[in-house]
Amino acid sequence: MHLGKLPPEVLQRLVLSRRGAFRGEVLVGPAVEEDAAIIRLSSDKYLAVHTDPISGSIKLLGYLAVYVPTNDIAVRGIEPMWLSVALLLPPSAREEDVDVITRQIDEAAKRLGVAVTGGHTEVTTAVTRPVAVVTAMGLGQRYVTTAGAKPGDVVIMTKSAGQEAASILATDFREEALKRGIGADTLKKAEGLALEVSVVKEALTLADIATAMHDPTEGGIANGLAEMAYASGVSIVVDRGRVVVYREVEALCKAFGIDPLETLSSGVLLAAVPRDRVRELRADLKIWGCPTP
Repeated sequence: MHLGKLPPEVLQRLVLSRRGAFRGEVLVGPAVEEDAAIIRLSSDKYLAVHTDPISGSIKLLGYLAVYVPTNDIAVRGIEPMWLSVALLLPPSAREEDVDVITRQIDEAAKRLGVAVTGGHTEVTTAVTRPVAVVTAMGLGQRYVTTAGAKPGDVVIMTKSAGQEAASILATDFREEALKRGIGADTLKKAEGLALEVSVVKEALTLADIATAMHDPTEGGIANGLAEMAYASGVSIVVDRGRVVVYREVEALCKAFGIDPLETLSSGVLLAAVPRDRVRELRADLKIWGCPTP
């Protein structure tokens, strides 16, 4: 099988169709395009739950283990509150590696106000590099889905396409990047993008206005837009010239032969917003570095 996510048809046939017992309180369950499950606890209280494996980075693993799954809760319009972390380590791992990973988890979780409630830590021959499998949870009084975009809405994008990939290339593949002609200043800027991977602030700000929100990860914003369009039953017209790609991201992606629109893009929030309400957001959009429609 190919690396990455299972093809949608295989996922639907062999995974998503096998959902266990029916429970009426599960309002949003497993689906190709949806970011997190929604479980109704009462008439005005909803629990958002999402599990994510973090395997694409070593030096940034702890940060991504917090930011990536909490993004999937935040794009539901729900504040992430709790994390459960399973950390799998190869026999070659050192105590220093554990120290770096857990320090990053602690720092990122404190930054977001998220509690690490438990998990599991194990050294195993099943992995050849550290892997974190993280479940994020949060409670809210309303929720947003990927499937709510309406004809006439404007799709807003925050930050830069490919920024997660660029931060990983600048850290885990630094020496190779230098060999390929990327300067030290560019690498430093790209490495700093690891601290901009969270979309919690902007997602919660948009929660009462957006008709749909989505967190593009694997497959980048191209795949994220396709998933939003498919889920919502609409077409999304994209002007590639208005897609933000930071210079450092563009440089690294070009050096490694990667399309920034089709690679890891945590830190980008895709939000469908009614056109007549975009004006309310102009100040926030400027802060987030978004091109305003």
